[in-house]
Amino acid sequence: MNAGRLLRETGYDITTLRTEIDPVDPDRVNLWPAGGLLRRLWRPGIRAVTLWKWVLVDPETIDGDREQLARLTIHEMVHLRQFALLGYLRFTFRYLKEYLSSRLSGLDHRAAYLDISAEREAREVTDRIRPI
Repeated sequence: MNAGRLLRETGYDITTLRTEIDPVDPDRVNLWPAGGLLRRLWRPGIRAVTLWKWVLVDPETIDGDREQLARLTIHEMVHLRQFALLGYLRFTFRYLKEYLSSRLSGLDHRAAYLDISAEREAREVTDRIRPI
């Protein structure tokens, strides 16, 4: 499924979004259903994972509510931007370092995940971009 098409169909302003996620082009991003093996490795509640250039989404989420999928897509495209700017290794190292540091400071999994700067940025951008 093409991200740009999904976002236009759900009423999102692609022009505004492009400024938030530059250099990522929504029309060049595809959402792929995550396979069963990968989903078995996910913690409960995970609906999508961005790995380098791919956005892998739980099939039930792809077939579910379009508005929810659009917001998830924006969130994941912010991660694609982060990969593009930092590079895969630096992004992954920073992400894991922040998560582990939060866990070692006593936060539970959910709080540590929410405290990762890449996740905070993705939530902030997703909250700013609204359907027109």
